[in-house]
Amino acid sequence: LQNLSQCPFCAESGIPEVIYDEIYQHYLSHQHQQCLIWFIKKLFPKASQRQAKSVLQPFIDEQYTHMLTASIERIDLIAQDIEPIIQNCANLTSERQKHETKIAEIRAQSVKIKESSDKNAKITENCYQQFVDMDKLLDGINLKSITGPWLLSSDNTYTYKFNLHSLINNGQTVQSEPVHTSQSGYKLALIYGVFLDEKSQKRYLSISFIILPGEFDAILSWPFRFPITISILNLKETKKNINHSIPWNFQTVAFNKLINNTNVPFQISQFCLVDTLLDNTNTYVQDGLIFVKIHIDFMEPSANPTPNKEGLRTIQDPIQTNILQNMLTN
Repeated sequence: LQNLSQCPFCAESGIPEVIYDEIYQHYLSHQHQQCLIWFIKKLFPKASQRQAKSVLQPFIDEQYTHMLTASIERIDLIAQDIEPIIQNCANLTSERQKHETKIAEIRAQSVKIKESSDKNAKITENCYQQFVDMDKLLDGINLKSITGPWLLSSDNTYTYKFNLHSLINNGQTVQSEPVHTSQSGYKLALIYGVFLDEKSQKRYLSISFIILPGEFDAILSWPFRFPITISILNLKETKKNINHSIPWNFQTVAFNKLINNTNVPFQISQFCLVDTLLDNTNTYVQDGLIFVKIHIDFMEPSANPTPNKEGLRTIQDPIQTNILQNMLTN
């Protein structure tokens, strides 16, 4: 049980008892101060100065009466001064509560601002990383535009080179790097290998032409309708190049549009004797390498053949015709 105590000044005002340990806090409260002022005013009202003088006259001398009267006046003045001070304290308490409420709101807003700042920082970091990735992508695109894709030259030719000795020793087929007829054209390649004629036991260099899956196959004209010439270059005399031509034929499977991104190569299994190349090392071979040139004849009449019933729609399609013309000009 807690001990209770009754404030003598607050008893008449009906204020309940307070806990003894909190009595000093009660003395500082607004209620206690109001009761104290009321008690002082009741004990020493302004109109009671003369009465106090007459009452005290028989008991105290004139000097003490004068001092007591002055004290009463000072107490009255102090009481008058205390009342606005108490009111100011109440106002300050109210203002303090308002400021504390505002401070709490500011703290809550600060927390939200910090959370928003953290989110913005993450967004900024992500944006920066995206810019870095975009720079890398642009660098890759620029590098790709410089180093590839390989394109036919202005005379519609491209020269490959490969190591003949490595091809002979390994006994495996080798595919060349792809070359494009234009930036948005067909994607072509050659395949090299060694073919052994079982009857004569002679070795031949085999060269195959293949159309690879390209990014623009969907908008290109099919089948591929252009004559092709493949030449092993004679490094001393151009007239002695070893040439083979692949005429266009709509029935040739290798020229058709790719199905499931695969195509059948057009093979020339006996392009030339391997011994012919080895016996003329200084003529066809240089540092173990031979040079193979491919030429696409876009102006050959077979590039615009008389259409048959099956190929009529493909050949006369104006959209594909325009694409073909753009491809030729590019």
